[in-house]
Amino acid sequence: MEARQINLLSFISGSDKRLIIPVFQRNYDWKISQCEQIFEDILKLINNTKTHFIGSIVYISNSEVDMVDLREYVIIDGQQRITTIFLLLKAIYDIAGNVNSEEASGQLKDKIYEYYLINKFQDEKNKLRLKPMKEDDVIFKKIMKGNLEGIDKNSNIFKNYKYFENRLSKTNFSLKQIFEATQKLMMVYISLKRGEDDPQLIFESINSTGVSLTQGDLIRNFILMDKEPNEQEFLFEKYWYAIENNLSNELISDFIRDYLTMKNEEIPKKSDVYLEFKKFVNDEKESIEVILTQLKYFSGLYRKIIYSKTENDILNKLLQNLNRLKITVSYPFLLEVLDKYEREAISTEEIVEILKIIISYVFRRLICELPSNALNKIFKKLNKEIIGISKSNKSYSEKLAIILLKKKYSSSFPSDKEFKMNFMSKNIYAFKHRNYLLEELENFNNKEIVNINNLTIEHIMPQTLTNQWKAKLGRKYDDIHEMYLHKIGNLTLSAYNGNMSNKTFNEKKEILKDSKLQLNKLVLEYNSWTDKEIVARAEKLAEVSLNIWKFPDVIIEDEKYNLIENKEYFTFDDEINVTGLKPYSIEIIGAKFTIKNWREFFTKIMEVLFELDSEKILQLIDDDDFYSKSTKIISSDEKGCRKPYKINEKVYLEVNLSANSILNYAKLFFEKLGLDYTDIKFWIR
Repeated sequence: MEARQINLLSFISGSDKRLIIPVFQRNYDWKISQCEQIFEDILKLINNTKTHFIGSIVYISNSEVDMVDLREYVIIDGQQRITTIFLLLKAIYDIAGNVNSEEASGQLKDKIYEYYLINKFQDEKNKLRLKPMKEDDVIFKKIMKGNLEGIDKNSNIFKNYKYFENRLSKTNFSLKQIFEATQKLMMVYISLKRGEDDPQLIFESINSTGVSLTQGDLIRNFILMDKEPNEQEFLFEKYWYAIENNLSNELISDFIRDYLTMKNEEIPKKSDVYLEFKKFVNDEKESIEVILTQLKYFSGLYRKIIYSKTENDILNKLLQNLNRLKITVSYPFLLEVLDKYEREAISTEEIVEILKIIISYVFRRLICELPSNALNKIFKKLNKEIIGISKSNKSYSEKLAIILLKKKYSSSFPSDKEFKMNFMSKNIYAFKHRNYLLEELENFNNKEIVNINNLTIEHIMPQTLTNQWKAKLGRKYDDIHEMYLHKIGNLTLSAYNGNMSNKTFNEKKEILKDSKLQLNKLVLEYNSWTDKEIVARAEKLAEVSLNIWKFPDVIIEDEKYNLIENKEYFTFDDEINVTGLKPYSIEIIGAKFTIKNWREFFTKIMEVLFELDSEKILQLIDDDDFYSKSTKIISSDEKGCRKPYKINEKVYLEVNLSANSILNYAKLFFEKLGLDYTDIKFWIR
């Protein structure tokens, strides 16, 4: 490895030199704001003896090219800066041909063109000194050749070129002054030797000033970087390009995280996906091509999940609902299910039933406000648990139902009674999935599917009571209004929201009489609208909901299955009902404390977590997951909690909670901070 400081333009120049942006690099990402910064830096160098450091460039010589005829440098880090400088030089070249001065005589143009933009004596293939990534290359060639017809004007390369062209045409400095200032840009180049240096290791250690790499970018580089150019091209074209076509760059990191969860049955932290993937590759002992074959196949399945694009309309609708509910923790499990479906190990009817069970399980839990963090542990090992049921007469969906029905406490599958009670009493208007809920209720057994996007939610008993409404509701109108306003029995869908406002019930019925919506037909059955009618309608809608989000109908024979054994101590990985139990000791990330009750259990955890990452804790104050039915679990104001405990001047904790609620919220805080459930141990009696 060799490292030297050099003038940037000197690095670019030289006879028969070509800079290659390899296939493992991402596309050109710099925006106009970054080009503006570099242009302003150049202007400051005019009439100035100082130089400006622009960063480092890491490259490796292309060993497959005859070093006498053509030197090819594969750019490992620094492509954003190099590409930007090429665009600036081409803009100077183009503007120089349009001005009436000495610059137009050709001296400046010739110098830029022959020293920096092209290899004068090379063939057409190797003529341009820079070869960007595949998708960028087409646009870059058009700009370099001055042929902008049909060019993608939304590309960063085109936008940045036009930005430089516009700035150069308006500046008070001469093109010669700007070009000479560009010659004062300094860089450090790091030259690697193929077979001797580890480019990936060096790449990881570089603190680049450019756009941050995603975990997916790092993985792509890891897979392709140390390969010879021909092998790089082959692996990229056959496998990685297909993965990128299946998923956007932003989704590749999430996909590989879920793929690793499926394979290892452990969920990597989002920031550790690349490191976990490297470990996975080393542990698998498989060739990179075998692993890429798997990634390509499962990325296609992931695409079907994310975009709800299978060959079956019923499946697509269920996947849409699953995504609307943001059940992303189920993706690793769904990859395994779709794999079985693709291999015809399960039928269409079976996978439909599997998706219905998952949606019912999660939606019932959302209605009952059971903690979402419990789902991570459940889904990551669900397939293994299903396979562990040896009874051959059970279908895969029946085994799935059995596993979920045997979950206890924070992982439980809410019963019909529990679901119905919460469904009727919940503030549905504030429920983040209210549109999904109302749409499903409206379209249940409805042959004409209704899209509610153009409809609004109407409160039948209005949000502001008029004197007429108060009279109809009776002397307890305040209590009735507070209790039932936002409940399911009082909500409907309408295209006439602006017209209905706080009109009387009879006036609203007149407006709704021509409505074809099923939800409104239930309203029209009543002659008055008080708490009695609201509850009656809620009862009817609750019965419909029990048919939409069904409780699985399976026989569970082995009641001992999945029960927790007695243990010396517990971690957050354990599912346990702590009602009636008392904690007496806790160990948090290696530090042990004596405690007397669940309140001290909660406050001690939060004090340690605040000391560990106060910034993240402060961000969680506005997190919707920490809103209980009537209070905030964490608040910046002691008035935001019923019984506040002061963690810090800016952080108050709600401690008036049941033992099980404290345990569940403590788990959720751990998850939000990216900590492992096993980082905590607690002893109870």
